[in-house]
Amino acid sequence: MARSLKAQLAQKAEENTQRHREANYRDDFDVGRQHTKLPLDSIDPNPYQPRTSFPEEEIRELAVSISAVGLLQPISVRAVGERYELIAGERRLRAHRLLSKPTIEALVISADDATSATLALAENIEREDLSDFEIGESIKRLEEHFPKRTKLAESLGIQRSDLYRYLSFSSLPDSIRERLAARPKLLSRSAAADIVTVLKETGDDETIRKRLDEAWALLEDGKLDQTKFATFLRHTPATVLTSRQKPTHILKRGARVGTFSHTPREFVMKLASNVLTDEQKQKIQQFVVQLLE
Repeated sequence: MARSLKAQLAQKAEENTQRHREANYRDDFDVGRQHTKLPLDSIDPNPYQPRTSFPEEEIRELAVSISAVGLLQPISVRAVGERYELIAGERRLRAHRLLSKPTIEALVISADDATSATLALAENIEREDLSDFEIGESIKRLEEHFPKRTKLAESLGIQRSDLYRYLSFSSLPDSIRERLAARPKLLSRSAAADIVTVLKETGDDETIRKRLDEAWALLEDGKLDQTKFATFLRHTPATVLTSRQKPTHILKRGARVGTFSHTPREFVMKLASNVLTDEQKQKIQQFVVQLLE
């Protein structure tokens, strides 16, 4: 899936970059791509950087390689005012800083925010598979550039259902998201979506929060498989926080016309619209109001 997504992102990024090139040609000034050397202190971080974890050992190994054979591929940046903003090449930039090099080879690209975010995501997926969490975080930042999620899914070349799974990470509690930022590969998008479903069913309850922390500790210790995380939450001992209980059917002359159902957060009565008269509906509303006074 990540490779397929990368191909779609790379294609869109190239199309966007090509449009910038063509626009620049019409102005008789090509700033579409410029290969140069830039001072490291003139380059700012990419606010759309999808990768959340940069292990020091990997940066040291890359620094050794760069020191021995040089930089094999320049980083990509875009001009922002008098400075430059990184698009792709965070690990290479960090390695240069570790080596205390004053400058780095860079490809200056004309790119808007959407193109910068897309290129950063595509480049990271190509070099080393990003976790679902990191892809989800990057897609969430891309979302502001699209009026509808349908358009965003089309642009990325993925199904809306999969887009929602990626975006489910943003609905996880902050405590879990902070832990994921440190160890982003612990949870897949499907597992995250299942957890969010359970939390919506059970509500913000102290017991379920404790259960959530307990499950996460087990996951980090390798004692709980991520695919069993949601099931673990549902089977909270001595509580009714398992999931939405089976509904109680409402009958009229032996036929089902509605249901009663409840969770720790909601009590819901549903009736077919043609079952009650307007007068009966009014009586039910008045009864509920009086009941809660």
